[in-house]
Amino acid sequence: MIKIRIKNADHEIDIRFPISESELFAKLGEIHAVEGRDAAQSALVTDVYWPEEFSMLKDRFANLDELNYLGKRMESFDTLEYDQFLIGISKLDSKDVKDLINLTFNLNHFTLCQDVSSYGKIGREYVLNTEGAVPAHDEDDPKYATIGKDLIDRGLAQITERGLLIYNPFDELEEVYDGHTFPEYYYNNSLLSLNAEYGGRTELLQLPDEALAIKKAIDRLGAPSAEDCSYTVTFHNFKGDDWLARVQEIIAKEGIYETNAMLKALDVEGMDWSKLSAVVELVDVQKASNIAFLAEHLDEFSFIPEAKTEEDVGHFLVDNISEYRLNLEMEDYFDFSGFGEHIAEEHDGQFVDGGFIYYDSYESLDELLDGLDPEDEGMNMGGI
Repeated sequence: MIKIRIKNADHEIDIRFPISESELFAKLGEIHAVEGRDAAQSALVTDVYWPEEFSMLKDRFANLDELNYLGKRMESFDTLEYDQFLIGISKLDSKDVKDLINLTFNLNHFTLCQDVSSYGKIGREYVLNTEGAVPAHDEDDPKYATIGKDLIDRGLAQITERGLLIYNPFDELEEVYDGHTFPEYYYNNSLLSLNAEYGGRTELLQLPDEALAIKKAIDRLGAPSAEDCSYTVTFHNFKGDDWLARVQEIIAKEGIYETNAMLKALDVEGMDWSKLSAVVELVDVQKASNIAFLAEHLDEFSFIPEAKTEEDVGHFLVDNISEYRLNLEMEDYFDFSGFGEHIAEEHDGQFVDGGFIYYDSYESLDELLDGLDPEDEGMNMGGI
């Protein structure tokens, strides 16, 4: 979306945005632009490759974190929104990166019409852009022709290379970004989204994320540390309220960084949340590192949903596991309940909320549990 060249002393390097925090840090390291992870993320821009409308940034210092956020915003644009944004740049009095970020939240001020065959089409496109929606199949409503003609008569339309632009220069753009904390923007499809708050300011965290991204957000809030912030969940992809409550407790007891590390282990395709809940209940752990450890070893457990008795366990295994399958003629004589009891004893099985869980590996459960950290109450690392 954005490509520039930056310079530090005699060293230069190209950067494309958006970029991950670790990649950005590595790029800055290549030109010796940082002495530590707390160094300010700003640099002298020596060239702008694209978009060419960003040429005003050349030979100026730019905040790279702002450019990265702007790149994420631009990445979400469709073709029309991208054209609106580029046209909008030409109408800005001030063209700092801060202003460009705010422009991305004000595209409704710049209506672009490709079909200008009638006043009605112009008017309807204007209403769609400024209000966000129009009723379906009402193209022939005469009100749109009235609106379109009024816009033309007022001199608010001008022809551009990207279409007919409807723009009122006297409409003030809303300042969404204040130059301190980034406005709420859901860039990733994350497991957990929450607002970190300190001193009346908020920053959206989408977890799991790079630890450096979290630290930068805390720094923008002006908080002395992550422990000084409060956290409010805005969205989550957990299956079941038990996981939301569990994660909130971990944030309160262990802090945001430990929570983030755990969520990295849980953020895998096809995560079986019911099975993980069962394993956590079986082993009886609450600590983030231990939950992450169990998630990484989840394939070593087997879960039988909705099993309530040993007989249920026996029937499920015989019916679904090839090594336990019986000849149909023998099923009337088989002790399913006794078989279920045997599995529970030999494989550390236990009935839990939602079914039956047991350890299904060549080594013993005790050997696996040697990898767990000691469970303790931990320190209170920030409220939620």
